[in-house]
Amino acid sequence: MMEFIRQWLLGIITTALLLALLLPLIPQGKLRQIGQLAGSLILALAVLRPLDNIHLSWNLGYEEYADRIQRTLDRLEEENRSAMEKIIAERTAAYIADKGCEWGVPCHPTVMTRWENGVPYPVSVVMDIPFHAELAKCIDEELGIPGDCQTWQER
Repeated sequence: MMEFIRQWLLGIITTALLLALLLPLIPQGKLRQIGQLAGSLILALAVLRPLDNIHLSWNLGYEEYADRIQRTLDRLEEENRSAMEKIIAERTAAYIADKGCEWGVPCHPTVMTRWENGVPYPVSVVMDIPFHAELAKCIDEELGIPGDCQTWQER
């Protein structure tokens, strides 16, 4: 946009300078009046030149704008869904890790989610520690991840 404005102003300035140099060379009388009129029209065309470009840019159809908007909305919705899923998985894993620390078993779980009714729910967990009964029961009862969806590291 700035480049367009720069070119437009450069065109106006160039036209005005050329007219300022040429008009004094025209002899007095009717010929000079015609030259001044022609120069004024040329300068007016230089000033009004962007109107043609504006008309062309407005000529884009409704469908193109609607398509652009829909693509942007789809992209933003996917980014939002991805961020929400990541937050749910990370916070669930942090909760499990905190519970593990309470029982003296530090861990770094990995939680997987599944979308149900537009919301990501934690459905399974992979634990990096051997089976711990109290933690497994907590994961089942408090987070709704049953024992068969819990994977524990074998040692």
